[in-house]
Amino acid sequence: MNDVPIQIRNPEVVRAIRALAEQTHQPITEAVGGAVREALKRQGAVSDAEYKRRLKAIEEIVNQFQALPIVGPALTDDDLYDEDGLPK
Repeated sequence: MNDVPIQIRNPEVVRAIRALAEQTHQPITEAVGGAVREALKRQGAVSDAEYKRRLKAIEEIVNQFQALPIVGPALTDDDLYDEDGLPK
């Protein structure tokens, strides 16, 4: 990891950082660190929620698929491939 200090050239961002530090009565480094940690925590919560949402959607699709009627006999490898293993 690179331990070089970060330089912020956007005056609006600098003002926001200074305002946060002043409002929280913290040095700038601690205020920024706390804000970044909070943002990372929220992002992790969003990622967890998104994971759970997708998993639920997958489970619903699997349940719908499993509820479909079976039409005809199930095909075997012998039905699909010849004696050399090539598709028929």
